[in-house]
Amino acid sequence: MKPIPRHWASVRETRTLADGRELDLTVHGSSDESPQDAERDARDRLETLVASGGPGRWNDPDREYYPDRRLPEELLDELHGPDGELIAAITRNRYGAAVLNTDAVLITDIDLIEPSSLDRAQDPKGSFLSRLFGNAPEPLPAEQIDPDAFGLQGLHRRGDHHARTLALIETFRAQHPQLGVRTYRTRNGFRLLVTGSGLAPRSDGAREFMKQVGSDELYMILCRVHDTYRARLTPKPWRIDVDRFESLGTRLTDDQEHQAWVERYRAASQDVAVCRLLDVSGPAPSTVEQQIIDMHDRAVRPESGLRLA
Repeated sequence: MKPIPRHWASVRETRTLADGRELDLTVHGSSDESPQDAERDARDRLETLVASGGPGRWNDPDREYYPDRRLPEELLDELHGPDGELIAAITRNRYGAAVLNTDAVLITDIDLIEPSSLDRAQDPKGSFLSRLFGNAPEPLPAEQIDPDAFGLQGLHRRGDHHARTLALIETFRAQHPQLGVRTYRTRNGFRLLVTGSGLAPRSDGAREFMKQVGSDELYMILCRVHDTYRARLTPKPWRIDVDRFESLGTRLTDDQEHQAWVERYRAASQDVAVCRLLDVSGPAPSTVEQQIIDMHDRAVRPESGLRLA
């Protein structure tokens, strides 16, 4: 995978767009070479943004992240394969959580399908699932799922949206027996680590796989923008009663305020986990894939039994 940039720069300018809007724009640039190159990248990206008509529909300041543009992320750690090649990196995202970045294992997060959405499944204009996920296969009926397959005995009721989501996952596993699939429960959904696919994060094949299991659209865009699959490794700060560190974007990691926040966050994270491992299926991962899985599992504590955050 490409190295995570070590240098970041921001350009802030007020620009008048082709439609007459005057906007205060902030664009971040990055480089692995120098701060000067990062600033050049930021200016190039600003000009591209202005020429394209300005911020798009995803650039809503109320959103948790901006998946259609790169944001500064502090580089925390790197993982290299047996041949010395970079295979994964851990960064700190804009609100402070550690994030795994890799292109060697397909990772996707899945939000639970809400009951209100399932009510539209019988829409005569077409299946809700088929309209939402394109050409994704129809999932198995919820009542045909074996709850024991995911260690969730007693969870499923006929029509339960948890079961419907697991049905998409089980159908995916059945249709792709050549893949290794690790299924995790997250606080608000599921996470899959898929080995053996060989699919690049920006590829149509990766997007199709993610659509088949109902992955979040914003997550898919984020992966394409970063050209890596991404997995949050540590809790969201507000779930453990820690303030969101907005000023983290300054990247001043030696700043006293920064270091104090990191210590508070680490201390509050001790009593929670990010994922719970439910099931492992398919062929064994390669050596490189196992390295990434091990890095992921050390951080998310999938067998700790702790509260998910």
